[in-house]
This record gives sequence, C-alpha cells and structure tokens, in this order.
Amino acid sequence: MRGRMTANKKHKKAHGNQQAKEPYYTIRYLFIFVTTLASVTVYHIHKELVRPKLEHLVVYENLTDRDPRVTCQFPILNPFHPSILKYVFVPKPIRCMDRSYRLTYIDMNTGLLQFNDTGFEESGYSLGSNTLYCFYQEIFRPIDDDFRLEYGPKIPIVGLHEPQTDFIYVACTNFLGLTVYHNFHAYARRRPEVRKFKDDMELGVAVIGIDSISRLNFMRQMVNSYHFITEEMDGDVMYGFTKVGENTFPNVIPMLTGRSFLTEHNNKFDDWPYIWKDFSKEGAATLYAEDQPEFNMFDYLANGITLQPTLHYMRTYWLAVEQSMLYKMSSPGCLGPTPKHLIYFDYLKSFLKVYQDSPVFLFSLFNEVSHDFVNTVGVIDLDYMQFLKSSFREGLFNRTVIFVLGDHGNRMDFIRRTKVGTIEDRMPMVTVILPDWIIAKYPSWKESLRENRMRLTSTFDIYATFRHVLSTLNNRKKSTDIEKQMLNNIQDENVKHHFSAASTGLSLFEPVPLLRDCKEAGVAQWLCVCHEGQQKQLDPEHPYSIGASNEVIRYFNELLDGFENCAEIKLALVEHAYLYEASQKYDDGKVYEKSIQITFKATPGDGYFEATLGMETKNGCQTFKVIGEVFRINEYGHQADCLSRPVLAKMPILKGICYCDSL
Repeated sequence: MRGRMTANKKHKKAHGNQQAKEPYYTIRYLFIFVTTLASVTVYHIHKELVRPKLEHLVVYENLTDRDPRVTCQFPILNPFHPSILKYVFVPKPIRCMDRSYRLTYIDMNTGLLQFNDTGFEESGYSLGSNTLYCFYQEIFRPIDDDFRLEYGPKIPIVGLHEPQTDFIYVACTNFLGLTVYHNFHAYARRRPEVRKFKDDMELGVAVIGIDSISRLNFMRQMVNSYHFITEEMDGDVMYGFTKVGENTFPNVIPMLTGRSFLTEHNNKFDDWPYIWKDFSKEGAATLYAEDQPEFNMFDYLANGITLQPTLHYMRTYWLAVEQSMLYKMSSPGCLGPTPKHLIYFDYLKSFLKVYQDSPVFLFSLFNEVSHDFVNTVGVIDLDYMQFLKSSFREGLFNRTVIFVLGDHGNRMDFIRRTKVGTIEDRMPMVTVILPDWIIAKYPSWKESLRENRMRLTSTFDIYATFRHVLSTLNNRKKSTDIEKQMLNNIQDENVKHHFSAASTGLSLFEPVPLLRDCKEAGVAQWLCVCHEGQQKQLDPEHPYSIGASNEVIRYFNELLDGFENCAEIKLALVEHAYLYEASQKYDDGKVYEKSIQITFKATPGDGYFEATLGMETKNGCQTFKVIGEVFRINEYGHQADCLSRPVLAKMPILKGICYCDSL
C-alpha cells in the first residue's frame, strides 16, 4: 500500500512537471513555426518583389571612348537604365509536368531510334516483354503544301532503327490496345546531294536567332550566354546595328535577299532570291527553322511557301506537334516532359553534327519565349549557353561563321512605351563569331569586325556578309553570276524588278565607312537612331503634341474609311512627345524643318501607338504630316478579326487600329 502511494505521488509529480512544461513547449513550437513562416514569407517576397542584381553578372566593355569621326553617334545605353528597372525581372523557370515517361529517344551520335531502359524501369513496364507494342511513323511534308502533313506506315520498333526522315511520331499501346506512350522525335538525316569541304578555306553560316531580342535585353536576360559568347567564343557585338522594318518579315527578308520586303507580292514566295538557294547550288546543306508554325515568316496571314525552301525544314515537325493531343495536354513551353526549346536546340545540333564535314547554311529563329514579353526569354539562358558550349567544344563550329542575333527588339511589352524601349526595339542583338583559324586564312575579317562594332550597320549588311562567306565556296564572279541567273528565273515581273535593284548592304568583314548615315545603310529616317540625344521632350499637353496626335488619328480614320465593321478611332491621351529641331530629308524626298515623334493612346481598343511626323509652318500655323510607318506598341489580340486575312495581309496596320464593332 505504501509503495502504491509512493508510486501515485511520483506519478502526480511527473504529471505536474509535464503540465508545467506544456506552456514552454507550446511557446517553443509556436516560436519555431512563426520563425519558419516569416523566413519563407520573406524569401518569397524577396524572390517575387525585389529585383535581382542581374547587372552584377554582366560584363561591360568601356564604350565611352568613341571615334568622333563616325557620323552616326548612336546611343549606347545601360541595359539597367533607371527608367526601365520596374519592367525588369527574372522569369519563372519552365516546369514540364511528367505526364508520360520517355520510353524512346534518338541517339545524338548515331541517329538511331531506340528504347530508353531508364524510362521503362521508371514506368513499371518490362523491356523485351510482350506487354507493350511500340511503333513509329515517319512524317512528311507534301511537295506543294505548307500547311498539311503526311504520315508513313506504322513500323514496329524491334531493336535499333534508323528512320529515313527528320521527324517521326512514336507510340506504344498496351494489351488492351490503349495508347500509354506517344512522342515526337527530330533528328537531321544527311542528304546525299550535300558535298564535303573541298579545301581548308571553305566556310558555312549558322544563324542561331531569337525573335524580338535587343542587344540590351540579351545582356539582361541571357547573362550566361552573353558572357560565354563574348568571352569564351570571342564574339564581336555590333553595337550600332539597326533594324530596317517593323516586325520579323521586313527584317528577315533583307537578311536573306539583300532587298527590302516586297509589299505587293500576291502571297507567293517561292521564286524570291533567298541566299540559301545560292548555298544550295554550291552543294551546301541548308536548314530553316522556326517554332510556332502559325506565326512562321511565310505563313502568318499568307498562303505559305509552296515548295520546301531548304533541305531541312522544321515547320513540318512543329505542325505535327501542335496538332497532337500530347501537345494540347502539355504544360506551357513543353512537349510532354520536355521543354520545347531543348527539342529545338537538339535538332539544330544534330544538323551541325551530321554535316560537320560539309558547308552549311543554317537559319533559325526561336520565337515562343521572347516574342510577346521582354523578360520571359531568360528561361532559356542556361540551355542556350549549353547548346553553344557543347557545339563549340565538340568542334561543330570549326568551319562555320556564327551569327547570334535578333530580328528586332521587343515591340509589345510595357518597356516599349519608354524611350529606352523605343531604342531597344530599333537595335537588336547581333554578334558575329569566327573560328580561331580564320585569323590566319582571312586576316582582315576579324580586324574589320572589330572596327565595325561602333559604326552604323543594318539588316542589309547581314546579307552582304552571307555573300562574303559564300565566296569561300566559289569566287565572287561566279557568285554574282548565280545571283543574276536566279533573278532571270523569276516569273513575276514585279518581283523580278524589285529584287533586281542593287542592295545597300556592306559586308561586316570589310570596313564600314565612317561617314555612313541611315539612308546609306537602308534605314528609314523614322527608325534612325543617329539623332538620339538631340531631341527636346515636350509636355504631353503641348500644342505640338496634341496637334501631331490628332493628325495621326485623322490618318487612322482615313485608312478605316470603307471598313464598316471598324469603329471610329479617337485620341485618349498623349504619353510622350519628342521634338527634333534639325531639318531632315525623309524617304518621300521632302525636307522638313522639324519633326516630332509621339506616343499616344487611342480608343476603342486601348491601343498605344508611336508615330513620326514632319512639321511645317504655313500661314503662321503649324501643320503635320505622318512620315513612314506608324507602330502599334502594345498587344492587340483579336480586335480586328472581322477583317479578312487577305485584307490584313495587304494592310498590316489594320491589325492594330481596326476595332471591330461586334466586340
């Protein structure tokens, strides 16, 4: 009994101690919880709201010592200018949801289609058993259609296979006949008509392009890639490079043909004299790649190109992908568990690897991550750098001149409404990278590149540089003869006349004149950046600002006259206005004593526009005239869908100014 009482006392004492400790533990756990919650909250607030110091990672060159003899003193801006910092941030990474395992792949070294052992283990299926039936189908482009696909017969996958086409569809079904795996693979297959290098002087071209990326935004968002390109690859950045058109087509066509974009062209592009045709005639392998087939250069609001333009043409692959259920169920930027840009880069690399011993002309422009927003392109930085690094270190660039470029800067995001954004749009990223051995074989090339970095260059110069590389495969006289022959083969007289005009381009491998101005470079005055810093900012309510904006509104409504479904446009507000005092001669041949560049908002549609107008004084009054193109600088979506595709193709400006009454 006494022992039991003692035990009870001990139990009561222990229970009392436990009760005494409970508030202590409660406070302790609460403290840990609150501290953890606060830490997580601070981390996410910092991650989401505090701008990372990207500028600490960018390597700058000293660009203050400029040659005063250069006529065009274009602006050299800090990529982290205070006026745009609120628009700059690091994008969230692409995250692909693994809805399926990778059961098949194509070996990059052999090109053979094979099963992925790891994928089978992870999925729970047994490789070699009869639980799955797997097959592949080769994907073809019809000979005369840019919008359709053809699939070959189903070929059972047993052991290793070497498909005959670049693009294939793979699927596996279970014993019930249900599809449990499907995928698309892309790998460049060597074509027999491509020759090998004849000697150690011959070179090819590879354009590794990104849509809508300026030099400044490349420095901000593609930090690792920029460092690798300029430091490891010794690339030469063209600081004075200026675009010659508004969007992709009027900037890429001058690169490929040396002439401006032809507006009256009946939507047929087959007989245009693209530079890749010249390379093909010399036995080179040719490739043209874009993603997002709806917006491809020859197909947006157009009938496409009838005959496949190059030996390898990636549009076929992306058409097949976008029509598939796999793509429709994938996360943004993904095809199943794989980011789309990795598929894209792997295909380009397979092309370079397969033709490592042959001259090539590769022209690629990756669109999806950069076209609409200024910050999203950063998600591909490390993978883009890795693609360049692996290709560089494997020797795939040893016989190739590399162009890392954009067609223009961002045209739509909020940054475009700033003055810095305006300049960025006009000055895309262009960097030229030469193999080391060129210094010995072509000593003037590198020297000229270095000189031309701080001179005015334009899109037309890319074409002239392509032709310079082409001359290593033949000779200049023969190259000129081929170009004349191509022009003679053009059936449409309007097209032939247009492309028979002399090109204004100059090779970047030869010195660009110090006194070169925008007109000589083929840059329209309303895109010219040579006079930046000479303008005077006006108050938005200044009579010049209001008068110029109202003149553009009048011009808009004049264009819309006759389109009954489009609402009348009215001025909402003037955002910016800049007055240029110096008289300038514009492309219409007229000299204006002053000019004004305005940014304003119009309604309905909430469109922001940028326009340049010439100013004259008549009878004591100021008059304005719209000069050149007017740009819509924010998204317009489907507001003009009541107009037909042919109308929008013939008058692209209507996409931005027509606001359908039915909306």
